[in-house]
Amino acid sequence: MGKTKAGTVAGLSHAAIRTKNIPESIRFYTEVLGLEEAFRMNTEDGSLATVYLFLAPGQYLELFAGGAREGISGPDVTGVCHLCLMTKDVRQSYEAVKAAGGPLDSEIRRGGSGCLMFWTHDPDGTQIEIMEMPPESLQAQADARLAGGFRPMRRFKQQVGDAECIRILREERRGVLSMPGENGYPYGIPLNHWYDPEDGKLYFHGAKTGHKMDALARCGKVSYCVFDAGYRKEGEWALNVTSVVIFGRISVVTDEAKRRRIGENLLRKFTGDEEYIRREIDNALPRAQCLELTIDHMTGKLVNES
Repeated sequence: MGKTKAGTVAGLSHAAIRTKNIPESIRFYTEVLGLEEAFRMNTEDGSLATVYLFLAPGQYLELFAGGAREGISGPDVTGVCHLCLMTKDVRQSYEAVKAAGGPLDSEIRRGGSGCLMFWTHDPDGTQIEIMEMPPESLQAQADARLAGGFRPMRRFKQQVGDAECIRILREERRGVLSMPGENGYPYGIPLNHWYDPEDGKLYFHGAKTGHKMDALARCGKVSYCVFDAGYRKEGEWALNVTSVVIFGRISVVTDEAKRRRIGENLLRKFTGDEEYIRREIDNALPRAQCLELTIDHMTGKLVNES
């Protein structure tokens, strides 16, 4: 959540739209724009009154039934003029709306703030802007400055998207975990990892005591870096390497069923020998500490080494 001077407002909770045909509006926002329905509320007679659609934690789009009178919209009309929904990949979103048969009111273009956007509209004519905020945009820079967040990537043209970052995390076996060490020195160690696509978290195993656990006990905020083996273009000597840098919070996993699942998936990144995996889980896992990294911020970069 962002900061406000008075402290009375913590963020935007939801935007509300009254619809003429709520089933059709639900279909548009879920099937065309890909939002997920959170919950419904009915009237006393059991008819559908309100639907909440999930945008982000604490942020929703609220659809009301019962709209009858036509509104007036236009570039010179006073009041709320459009709804803006954020995306991490505007081109992917554009193609998704197109493939779902949704209306496209514009091509993708760059706004004066540096953001990328296109326009569509819902069945009631509400104007909807789909916007991506690249690191160089004024919005992304303001986020980093005002929200206590993370600085945007300086060389943004080399930045890769979340899907490519996740691919690297899933395919690569190891990275370097960095944390505050002792006497003012940072402490970084190589670790094997497993990325769980179900919860979007990283998992590790290691000794239950030592420098790492002492450092994490003092501060659970860490950084984790992973990079791939790279590739060469034909006729070139330089490698093209993709790296991922993560900032997040580490916690100890105590649930035994979850610990076993972490151990099994870590081992399967190295071997398909199920008998060996079973022996290691039974004999070594009880002596190991399993750690969970909740990702707060993730960036990826493709760099040519020349």
